[in-house]
Amino acid sequence: MQVGARRVILGAAAIFGVYVMSAAAVQGQVAPSQNPPVAEAVFKDVQVLKGIPVDEFMDTMGMFAAATAKDCTGCHAPEVLTASRDAFAKPTPMIQRARQMVVMMNTINRNYFRGERRVTCYTCHSATSNPQRVPNLSVQYGTPPADNPDRLDFIALPDRAKEVDQIFARYIQAIGGAERLGGVKTFAASGTYAGWDTSRVEVPVEFFGRAPDSFTTVVHRKEGDNIFVFDGRNAWFAGVDAAVPNFTTTYTGGNLSGARVDALVAIAPHTIQKAFGRWQVSEDVIDDDKPVTILQGTNQGQLPVNLYFDESGLLVRLVRWNDTAVGPIPTQFDFSDYREAGGIRRPFRWVKAWTNNRVEFTLKDVRLNAPIDAARFARPAPVALQ
Repeated sequence: MQVGARRVILGAAAIFGVYVMSAAAVQGQVAPSQNPPVAEAVFKDVQVLKGIPVDEFMDTMGMFAAATAKDCTGCHAPEVLTASRDAFAKPTPMIQRARQMVVMMNTINRNYFRGERRVTCYTCHSATSNPQRVPNLSVQYGTPPADNPDRLDFIALPDRAKEVDQIFARYIQAIGGAERLGGVKTFAASGTYAGWDTSRVEVPVEFFGRAPDSFTTVVHRKEGDNIFVFDGRNAWFAGVDAAVPNFTTTYTGGNLSGARVDALVAIAPHTIQKAFGRWQVSEDVIDDDKPVTILQGTNQGQLPVNLYFDESGLLVRLVRWNDTAVGPIPTQFDFSDYREAGGIRRPFRWVKAWTNNRVEFTLKDVRLNAPIDAARFARPAPVALQ
């Protein structure tokens, strides 16, 4: 069965394996602490991915899924869909092979790349479950595959470096101007959400933003809410798709810095330029025929963020990355359907894609400077899973 067909059939169940439970099962509840718990303190039978936070562990599962074009049932025992979550810890042949592959990859990187994660799962698999050693002539003489739009490699154009301020100024003007944007203290919106976890059925979603960079998303699934919060310093996730019962995931690394970028774009886009110490300029064509100007922002010790602007100056794509135990993974936003709300133009359709899900947000109602309870930006309480 093709992986796409399998995902259509399984719907939310597929995401439950890849996104929710990962490669191990529940070991027990974890009390909140200042330092996020590591994977082996939360899941059973973690062997080669010890010592990493839960959010990175989950992203590592996403890398496995992207590299092999499999969902959770491609590696885990079939009982994960119908039986206890302990079935995720059953050592299937695929799980045992994956452990061997991680050891092999780490050895290659340690011996030949000074420990840098230059070789990843995707290096050889490239969305195939079984990498081949024999050339495929239909690929060699067929239509060349498109470049990966989420690649980390960035070819800067030095002669355009002086345009950074101009590009940002044009963007700010296109969405309403710095004065109007600076007058936005809160942002509230409602709309719909559809993704693999909802079997692509639309469900209600709410957004709450507070300047300069606090942002909360609440997805109202029929099974219960999923809540994502960034309070300006920390980020969390809790809900029916939590990693384990009664658990709030604390974001770390690229997930944490990425949550801040998402918040800035949503509530204070006129400040994002100052959020990065260095910007470079490039250009490309996306969606087959749309020319874009790309700004890449970097801060020391962090992976970059790429902003894609169309010919009108609007932000149409954002790509950021998070490092995992087996290499970096991308998160891509595509923005469209810009409309005016309160004198400011905002994208009313967002498509967010990452290795664990692809979701579509459609805004229906936007309210600026409406009162928002401060509790909306507090660490969300864990939700007991059924």
